Amino acid sequence: RQTYTTGLCIRNNSMEKITPLELALNHLFCSDKLNSAETIGENGVGLKQAAASLSDLTFVLVKNGSNEDLELGIIAKALQNEAGCFLPCFKFNDLKNLHEKMTKEFNQSKYASVAECVAEYGKATSNGIPSLDKGIARLCKHFEDICKFHKNPYVFEVILDKIHDRSSKQAIGEKDKKTTVAEIIKQLQHEVPMRYLHIDEKFKFSVGKKELTFRYWQERLVELTEIEIPVRSKTPWHENFGANTPDQYWLRIFLGFDRFRISEADVEPETGIKKANKQCSLYIYSRKSGRLILRERDCRVRLRLNAGGTEFCQALTVIIDDVDGHLPVNPTKQDVVFSNQSQGGETHEDNLYAMVRAVVTFYYTHHKKKYGGKKSILTSKISQFVDSDLPDGMKSCANCKLTTYKVFFNQTNTNLIRVDRSEEEPGVDTIFRLLPDDKTSEPPGRTTRKRKPSPTKKKSNPKAETECKDTNKKRSKKDGKHENPAGAKSSSKRAVGMPKRYGYDSNDYDQSDSEDDSKSEDSSSKERGYNDKLKRPLDLCLSSEDESEKRYEKKSTKSKRTPKVSPGPKKGKDAHEALENRIDELEIENSTLKARTERLEEDLKAAKRHIRMLEREMAVA
Repeated sequence: RQTYTTGLCIRNNSMEKITPLELALNHLFCSDKLNSAETIGENGVGLKQAAASLSDLTFVLVKNGSNEDLELGIIAKALQNEAGCFLPCFKFNDLKNLHEKMTKEFNQSKYASVAECVAEYGKATSNGIPSLDKGIARLCKHFEDICKFHKNPYVFEVILDKIHDRSSKQAIGEKDKKTTVAEIIKQLQHEVPMRYLHIDEKFKFSVGKKELTFRYWQERLVELTEIEIPVRSKTPWHENFGANTPDQYWLRIFLGFDRFRISEADVEPETGIKKANKQCSLYIYSRKSGRLILRERDCRVRLRLNAGGTEFCQALTVIIDDVDGHLPVNPTKQDVVFSNQSQGGETHEDNLYAMVRAVVTFYYTHHKKKYGGKKSILTSKISQFVDSDLPDGMKSCANCKLTTYKVFFNQTNTNLIRVDRSEEEPGVDTIFRLLPDDKTSEPPGRTTRKRKPSPTKKKSNPKAETECKDTNKKRSKKDGKHENPAGAKSSSKRAVGMPKRYGYDSNDYDQSDSEDDSKSEDSSSKERGYNDKLKRPLDLCLSSEDESEKRYEKKSTKSKRTPKVSPGPKKGKDAHEALENRIDELEIENSTLKARTERLEEDLKAAKRHIRMLEREMAVA
């Protein structure tokens, strides 16, 4: 049997009856399929778009139950005109006499343009001369193949002829068709496994002569981790934070570091132009099959992460798995469009990215702390897995037992979501693990940098040193007179920057603080040598002062002003959290300013173009 490479052929079976071509092709402006988790297509919208984008001549063949229920549809550029779209469909009820019935159908005067398209398809077997008979023979052979396709009752096939070379503006010659088709097949072998997340191992897919396996991310990502987050579709996340609402659903997030992307060159070898390929990338998959809906190579601005420097630039990959179909998508399934949601679309978007941001920040900081917070060490550790071998029997994402984190969120005073604590459960299917180094591991909290010693020594001044010592002695004596004894109680206050936590009680917090303060005061009083005789008169003096203040308040309460008390220096975890909150604010401001700068630059370019256009008009006038 002689073969001819003129295009692509896509063949597949169906579990249920296929939508008739009359509905799939000729309902051009209809998109009424329910937005459920089981389905992804909408009445042939993607079929028509892909056919017009990839080729000038496309044939759609359908076997819908038996060999007596066959359909043929044609999507051709030559059939379209200003009057409207023309996508002809034909039905045939006999495979044995299919050639004769096609010849009779296409020889009618009203289908003269359709006969020309079929004749163009027959050029490959007639020495480049259009032949209707040869074209019909090729189509009949494809119908015979789908009727024998693993004895399935429901089969469809899409034949793409006159393939476009999308990388070149010139028309493809007959000799270049084979090369172009080979390049497309090679690209599909790489792209198809990445575009579907939940294809089970039982399904068999092959492109060309290569059988595909849908384990794209399992083979690439270091520390592949699964985390579930709650997302509200209508209620803002900060309203009654932590409570379950009727519009809340759970969403699965996969995170990891791409071991191949981190090793790619930052500069294109041919042009020498810098390219961005190591920034934090976002992938959104939807529906039961896990179809890729959105891909963003640098998502730091979208997630309101720090977009300056090399922060989040270790090939971090974020995958949102909308397996239940909660996110609204456009008809071509190439973007998430929250405006399509009937109510609360903008709120849904803010809630989603706020929760994803908290998880991404936690994941990145958690692994960076394993190496003392040094990004260079983290990069080198990820790069070590570039040449690592893969084990046998890998599973798809749906069947993998990956490393999981049970995270607990809190709301900070800066109105952000932060992971307060987490519980890790290692997974057996997470192949590449980042193990901490004992020398470089960083404990919780921030480390202070040691100052470098000055290269030149300062000249000593003995006179100034003696004066400084004398003043210090006077100050210490002065401070000793005004020290509070153990009887004076200090009011405990909540530290500034303390985040809101679940299960947090301010009374318990104040009570524990007051107990700690009293203990420290008792110990300090013993060290200073205070006795009971000294305490009694001081207590009386304090009580008399309180009584005088009360009497004074009765006389003139309006004129009294309470002094402003500074919170004082924060210590320990409170100071650490306050610093992190301030850093988050600065990162958000930085990303906002960067986006605003880009918009202003675009406006400036548009204004310059407008000025040049006005100058040309004035010169012509």
